Amino acid sequence: METKYPGELPVTRPVECQTECGWYDDVRRQNGFIDLRPYADDKTVLKNPHKGWFWHFIDNGYRCGMYRDRVQPGDHVEYFPGMNHLYLRFDWSDVEKEEGVYDFDFLDKIMEEWGPFGYRFSLRAVCYETTPGLEFATPEYVFKKGAKCYRIGGNKIQPDYSDPIFLSYLEKFMAKLGEKYNGDDRIELIDVGTYGTWGEGHTVEGDSVIYPVQTIKKHIDLHCKYFPDKFVVLNDDHIVGRIAHGQECQQILDYAYERGLGLQDDSLCCDYYSVVNGYDTLRAPWAFQKLCKNAPSIMEFAHYAYIHPRYEHFYRNGLTVVESLKNTCMTYAGFHGYPDIFYKNEKWLAEYCANRLGYWYFVESAVIPELNDTAHNSVYVTVKNKGWSKAYRDHKIVFAVKGADGFRKIVPTDRSVNGLCSEETQTYQAKLDLRGAPEGEYDICVGVFEGETPIKLALKDEIKDGDFYRIARRKINKT
Repeated sequence: METKYPGELPVTRPVECQTECGWYDDVRRQNGFIDLRPYADDKTVLKNPHKGWFWHFIDNGYRCGMYRDRVQPGDHVEYFPGMNHLYLRFDWSDVEKEEGVYDFDFLDKIMEEWGPFGYRFSLRAVCYETTPGLEFATPEYVFKKGAKCYRIGGNKIQPDYSDPIFLSYLEKFMAKLGEKYNGDDRIELIDVGTYGTWGEGHTVEGDSVIYPVQTIKKHIDLHCKYFPDKFVVLNDDHIVGRIAHGQECQQILDYAYERGLGLQDDSLCCDYYSVVNGYDTLRAPWAFQKLCKNAPSIMEFAHYAYIHPRYEHFYRNGLTVVESLKNTCMTYAGFHGYPDIFYKNEKWLAEYCANRLGYWYFVESAVIPELNDTAHNSVYVTVKNKGWSKAYRDHKIVFAVKGADGFRKIVPTDRSVNGLCSEETQTYQAKLDLRGAPEGEYDICVGVFEGETPIKLALKDEIKDGDFYRIARRKINKT
C-alpha cells in the first residue's frame, strides 16, 4: 500500500476487542471478588432487634386477664419464632386509680419478668373500653371534675374527646407516663390510644361521633410531646374512620407524616373489611406506604378465635396475612390470642413471617483485594434486604481481621445499611484501617451492628465467627 505520510505504517499488531461494555464496572472481574450467595441461609429464623412478632399481653385493659390468663409460671413463650415484644394495652385508670396517685407497679413487674428473656414492650394508654366491668377506663374523678361524658349501653362511660377538662387531666397523665417511660430503653414504641373505642381511633360502640381534626391533632401532640425519644404510631382508623368527611383523611395523614409518626392497623382479616376491601382486607395500604418512610408499621390481627376457623375463607390459611404484611412494608405483626394455640396451628406462617417482618440482610458478595498495613485499604460489600421493611435504627458495617497468632482487630466503618428498602441491593465501599497489623495471613470477617448489638445475617453457620462472618482469607503486607 502506497503511503502518504512519512510516519505512516501498516497495521501489524493483533486486533484487540474494544466493544465489551462494563468490563471495569463489573465487580466480579475485580481482583479479590468473593461470591457469597452459596452461603445464603433463608431457612434459619433469625431473632433480631426491633422487628418481628408481638403478642397482646395486656388486652382490653389490665383488669381483663384475657390471653395472659393461661401463661404458666416460667413460660416465656421462647418457642415462638421472632417474638420481639409484648404489647401492653392498659387503661388510664389502671395507672391513675385516684387523682394524682400513679401506680406503675403492674407494668414494671411485667417488664422485669419478661425483659431478661429478650422482650421489649410497646404501650397504648386507652380512655374508653366496652368490656363489662371496665366502665371507667378514664378515671371517674375526671368526670366528677366536670368533664363531658356519655353513657353508652347502660354502664359504659365514654369521655368527650374534645372536652378541655378531659384534655387537661389527660395531659397531666401523659406527662407522668412520659416521665416514667420515655427514657426507658425497654420501650419499643407507643401508639396514640387516648382517642376512640379501645384506643383504635374510631368511635364505633361509643358515641359514633367523628370528632374534629383539631381533636385528633391534640391527641397526637400529647404523645409526641411526652415521648420525644420513642417512635409514635397512629392507628389507621384515625384517618379512614372519617372517610365521610372527605379531605379530613388527607389532613390527618399529612399531619401524622409531618410529626414523624408511623401507622398501625388493628383490623386484619375482620369479616367486614374482608368483604369490602381487596384480597389483603386492608383499607389504607396507601397510608402505610407514606408513613413507613418515618417509622415502623404495625399490623394486628383480629382475635384469632374469631377468624379461625369461623372466617377461614377470609383468612385463607394465612395467605391474606402474608399479602397484607408484604403490601404495607410491615415491621411488626401481632395477634389477639393464646400464643400456644396460634403457633400450634400456624407454625409455618409464624416462621415465614418472622424473618420477613422488618429487615432481613443477605450479604451477596464482597471484594477483598490483597491488603496493606495502611489506613487506605478499599473493600466492597454487596448487601440485599429481603425483608418487607427497612430498618429504623442505624446499622453499621463492621469488619474484623483475625490472625493465626491471636492478633485481632475490629475495624468500624461509616457505612450504614439501614436505608435499604425491601428487595433493594446496594454495594458499599469502605476503607479498612489496618495500621498495626503484623504482616501475615488473616481471616477477614464482616458483621452488621446496631451500636454494640450484633445483627444476625442470613448466612450459614459454617462461616459464623462469634458476632461476625468469615468471608475471606487474605495476606496483609508490610509497607
